Amino acid sequence: MTESEHVAMINKMRENFLTDKAKKTFRKWNKTMAFEFTDLEQIFYFPIEAGTPNEIVEGEPEKADIKIITDSKTWVGVMKGEIGGMKAYTSKKLKVKGKMPDLLKLQKLMK
Repeated sequence: MTESEHVAMINKMRENFLTDKAKKTFRKWNKTMAFEFTDLEQIFYFPIEAGTPNEIVEGEPEKADIKIITDSKTWVGVMKGEIGGMKAYTSKKLKVKGKMPDLLKLQKLMK
Protein backbone atom coordinates (compact mmCIF):
# COMPACT_ATOMS: atom_id res chain seq x y z
CA MET A 1 0.00 0.00 0.00
CA THR A 2 1.50 3.32 -1.01
CA GLU A 3 0.61 6.67 0.41
CA SER A 4 -0.63 7.81 -2.96
CA GLU A 5 -3.34 5.09 -3.06
CA HIS A 6 -5.12 6.03 0.16
CA VAL A 7 -4.68 9.77 -0.47
CA ALA A 8 -6.01 9.26 -4.02
CA MET A 9 -9.14 7.68 -2.53
CA ILE A 10 -9.61 10.65 -0.18
CA ASN A 11 -9.29 12.86 -3.23
CA LYS A 12 -11.88 10.71 -5.03
CA MET A 13 -14.31 11.38 -2.18
CA ARG A 14 -13.49 15.11 -2.38
CA GLU A 15 -14.24 15.06 -6.10
CA ASN A 16 -17.57 13.32 -5.47
CA PHE A 17 -18.70 16.52 -3.72
CA LEU A 18 -18.31 18.36 -7.01
CA THR A 19 -20.96 16.52 -9.01
CA ASP A 20 -24.14 18.46 -9.77
CA LYS A 21 -26.26 16.19 -7.56
CA ALA A 22 -23.83 16.42 -4.62
CA LYS A 23 -23.54 20.20 -4.94
CA LYS A 24 -27.28 20.44 -4.41
CA THR A 25 -27.36 17.88 -1.57
CA PHE A 26 -24.41 19.33 0.36
CA ARG A 27 -24.74 23.04 -0.45
CA LYS A 28 -25.35 23.97 3.21
CA TRP A 29 -22.51 21.86 4.61
CA ASN A 30 -19.75 23.57 6.54
CA LYS A 31 -17.93 20.62 8.06
CA THR A 32 -14.51 19.04 8.36
CA MET A 33 -13.91 15.43 7.34
CA ALA A 34 -10.93 13.56 8.77
CA PHE A 35 -9.43 10.21 7.83
CA GLU A 36 -7.25 8.31 10.28
CA PHE A 37 -5.19 5.41 8.93
CA THR A 38 -4.33 3.17 11.85
CA ASP A 39 -1.70 1.11 10.01
CA LEU A 40 0.20 4.18 8.82
CA GLU A 41 -0.38 6.37 11.88
CA GLN A 42 -1.47 9.21 9.59
CA ILE A 43 -4.43 11.57 9.65
CA PHE A 44 -5.66 13.66 6.74
CA TYR A 45 -8.59 16.05 6.57
CA PHE A 46 -10.35 18.52 4.35
CA PRO A 47 -12.76 21.29 5.29
CA ILE A 48 -16.02 21.63 3.36
CA GLU A 49 -17.39 25.16 2.99
CA ALA A 50 -20.88 25.66 1.57
CA GLY A 51 -20.64 22.13 0.14
CA THR A 52 -17.33 22.75 -1.62
CA PRO A 53 -14.35 20.71 -0.40
CA ASN A 54 -11.02 22.42 0.17
CA GLU A 55 -7.61 20.82 -0.32
CA ILE A 56 -6.49 17.76 1.64
CA VAL A 57 -4.26 18.57 4.61
CA GLU A 58 -2.10 16.10 6.52
CA GLY A 59 -2.44 16.34 10.29
CA GLU A 60 -5.09 16.45 12.97
CA PRO A 61 -7.81 19.09 12.47
CA GLU A 62 -8.90 21.26 15.41
CA LYS A 63 -12.37 19.72 15.11
CA ALA A 64 -13.58 16.93 12.86
CA ASP A 65 -17.32 16.77 12.29
CA ILE A 66 -16.88 13.41 10.58
CA LYS A 67 -13.98 11.06 11.18
CA ILE A 68 -13.31 7.82 9.34
CA ILE A 69 -10.92 5.48 11.13
CA THR A 70 -9.58 2.44 9.30
CA ASP A 71 -6.47 0.89 7.82
CA SER A 72 -5.35 2.05 4.39
CA LYS A 73 -6.11 -1.27 2.65
CA THR A 74 -9.73 -1.31 3.85
CA TRP A 75 -10.21 2.35 2.84
CA VAL A 76 -8.91 1.77 -0.67
CA GLY A 77 -11.04 -1.38 -1.00
CA VAL A 78 -14.20 0.44 0.07
CA MET A 79 -13.60 3.35 -2.27
CA LYS A 80 -12.84 1.02 -5.20
CA GLY A 81 -15.97 -1.01 -4.49
CA GLU A 82 -13.99 -4.16 -3.64
CA ILE A 83 -15.26 -4.14 -0.05
CA GLY A 84 -18.76 -3.09 0.94
CA GLY A 85 -18.74 -0.08 3.26
CA MET A 86 -21.40 -1.63 5.48
CA LYS A 87 -19.49 -4.92 5.64
CA ALA A 88 -16.30 -3.08 6.63
CA TYR A 89 -18.26 -1.18 9.27
CA THR A 90 -20.03 -4.20 10.76
CA SER A 91 -16.79 -6.20 10.84
CA LYS A 92 -15.21 -3.26 12.70
CA LYS A 93 -12.57 -2.71 10.03
CA LEU A 94 -13.98 0.78 9.48
CA LYS A 95 -15.20 3.12 12.21
CA VAL A 96 -17.05 6.33 11.59
CA LYS A 97 -17.63 9.13 14.07
CA GLY A 98 -20.13 11.88 13.44
CA LYS A 99 -23.81 12.76 13.55
CA MET A 100 -26.06 10.11 12.05
CA PRO A 101 -27.79 12.39 9.48
CA ASP A 102 -24.37 13.46 8.17
CA LEU A 103 -23.16 9.87 7.97
CA LEU A 104 -26.25 8.76 6.08
CA LYS A 105 -25.77 11.57 3.57
CA LEU A 106 -22.12 10.64 3.09
CA GLN A 107 -22.97 7.08 2.08
CA LYS A 108 -23.95 8.48 -1.30
CA LEU A 109 -20.39 9.65 -1.94
CA MET A 110 -18.63 6.40 -1.07
CA LYS A 111 -19.25 4.62 -4.35
